[in-house]
Amino acid sequence: MTRIAILASAAALFAMPSLAHAGDLSGTVNDSTARPVAGAQVTIPALGLSTITDADGTYRFEGLAAGEHRVAVELAKDERQFAEADVPETGEATRNIFLYSSASLDQARNGINPVEAMLAEALMAQAWDEARRMIAQAETREPLSLPDFTG
Repeated sequence: MTRIAILASAAALFAMPSLAHAGDLSGTVNDSTARPVAGAQVTIPALGLSTITDADGTYRFEGLAAGEHRVAVELAKDERQFAEADVPETGEATRNIFLYSSASLDQARNGINPVEAMLAEALMAQAWDEARRMIAQAETREPLSLPDFTG
């Protein structure tokens, strides 16, 4: 009878699904202008894991279960921005995170697509930079001398 119990236990162990292997997740947190963000808190809320980005905006989690994980970047005013990352059974996944600007988030709260708002913001900044460049260029030129047609 003891032999049957041991054999049944061994068979049950082999029949159990194996646990997912562990993989790593790393990446860079960038602001809305694609600059790395140092000192940002990156979390995986479902697992209770947290890390801080280093000077060049990189973060890393090791030994995660394989599969889809929701990653959060903690922002000021108790706000978070989320991204999804698919961790492999072995090896490393890279998930770079680009943060929306405050203006884009405000637009999103008003029902406007934050990606479109971010693009519009970038285009407006580019237009202002071009206008400043043109004004500076115009100010450095000598005034034009027009011929006198009166006489």
